Amino acid sequence: MKKDYSISLNNPGQRLLKHMSIHLDKHVTNDFALLNPIRERTGFTLLELIIATSILSIIALLIYPAYRASSRSYQLSVVQSNLQQNARIGMKKIVKELEAGVVVIPEKSNDAKGEGSINYGYDETSPCKVAFYLWDETSDNDIVALYAALPTLPGTTVDPAFSPEGEEPLLYIRKYSSSWSDPEPLVLSDVKVTQLNFIMGGDNEDGILITLELAQQGPLKEWRTYRITSAAKIGAR
Repeated sequence: MKKDYSISLNNPGQRLLKHMSIHLDKHVTNDFALLNPIRERTGFTLLELIIATSILSIIALLIYPAYRASSRSYQLSVVQSNLQQNARIGMKKIVKELEAGVVVIPEKSNDAKGEGSINYGYDETSPCKVAFYLWDETSDNDIVALYAALPTLPGTTVDPAFSPEGEEPLLYIRKYSSSWSDPEPLVLSDVKVTQLNFIMGGDNEDGILITLELAQQGPLKEWRTYRITSAAKIGAR
């Protein structure tokens, strides 16, 4: 008699194992199905990227005007500070030199005549320059001249109030002993002199009222100005 060694599923235990196996397979399949969407959404979609870019653009548009205004305000403060510093230093040097002087030299005397037709002498009708004798124990003819001139022609006086547009006069000092020294600027080259006046007065005509105005371009190429006024007395030192 031939024996049948095949396993019959009619056994209740075998049917239970098969049922558990099928149920487990379905559960694992469902778990992977739930995990797959999570894996697929690890990156940004095109729509999300567009939205994020739009938000960043709006934020940038809101911030930029404030940043620009703050930057311009800072640049203006730098320009104004530079003007004040140059004006005060220039005025301090002018007062110091005038108070060391003895007598103001009028233009008609020609004692302060420079090269060619240049004359540094004082003219009350155009008081944009002044020359005076400097007291010295060893010499009686030392002269100091204070005036405005163009950097390209530092020895030639100009009235900054009437200088052509585009020209930028500077404040200069020039001294004479046995000959005229090279002109020396009293302010930095990034500013220009727009007004320079020496008005003589006082009981003995030994007082001088000095007005100095400087200008410098701001961040938007507009000119900012600063004016300072002071008084000096010839021979005060």
